[in-house]
Amino acid sequence: MPALSTSLLTLSLFLATASATIPAMSGYHVVWSDDFNGAQGVGVDHSKWNQIVGRTGNNRELEVYTSGTDNVRLSGDGQLYIIPTKSGSTWNSGRLESITSQSCTSGGAMVFQAEIWVPNFTGSPAQFAGLWPAFWTKGQNYRSSGVGWPKCGEWDIFEVTDKLSNKNQGTLHFANPDGTPSRNGAFKGRVTYAGGQYHTWAFKVDRRNSDWTQQKLTWYLDGTTFYSVTGAQIGGFTLWTELAYNPYYIILNMAIGGRHPGNPTSSTVSGFAASMRVKYVAIYKSD
Repeated sequence: MPALSTSLLTLSLFLATASATIPAMSGYHVVWSDDFNGAQGVGVDHSKWNQIVGRTGNNRELEVYTSGTDNVRLSGDGQLYIIPTKSGSTWNSGRLESITSQSCTSGGAMVFQAEIWVPNFTGSPAQFAGLWPAFWTKGQNYRSSGVGWPKCGEWDIFEVTDKLSNKNQGTLHFANPDGTPSRNGAFKGRVTYAGGQYHTWAFKVDRRNSDWTQQKLTWYLDGTTFYSVTGAQIGGFTLWTELAYNPYYIILNMAIGGRHPGNPTSSTVSGFAASMRVKYVAIYKSD
């Protein structure tokens, strides 16, 4: 795996680009991306993104996702801003889901990657209580075939809250073959990062080994592995296909409150200081 780790580090730091701001990766090509280039204050490219509206009903969260540019807009200098806002007791925010979904080709590898800035949660500051920015995925069968969660599968690539302080948690969510979620959330790994800075977060599906038990899912922070799971660890081929063979789509959102971060308080800030900022998102596949 050193070669891929090196290529991911190059992806974060090297000067080569696949397009305006999408970094190149040796041995891979870009199959989908967004560099968020556009005029200041305009919305995202809706040929690439579904902008979710309303409440999702997930995790007892408080936010209402909106359709306009108050909560989701371009910066004008090649960034996406997802900005939570508060009006009275109502929290509004933004959630984007990629229209594309991608699967890893048999015998190949695939990387989902984004460069992201979030507020500095180090020390669990009260001003960021209840904020929950995330870069994650769901299996395409959730929205195309009505397969419920967690059987559809979920990769949590980057999700942080004030309760996690300066740690990100990468997690797999899935279901047993009978549909029970008894192993849901059993696989998770944390990494310490410097808050209030841009970092490159990546998730790789690697099916280049013909033995499915040796195939691997890997999480990266700035090109360095911080967690990985093999087919052997999952322990069942059906479960592994849910996680490594099926197509997945990208989600970028700023949730507010709920079971995991806890609810915001009177000290929680809203607006730009509480925003999630994304320089690019890209999906790569091996050549």
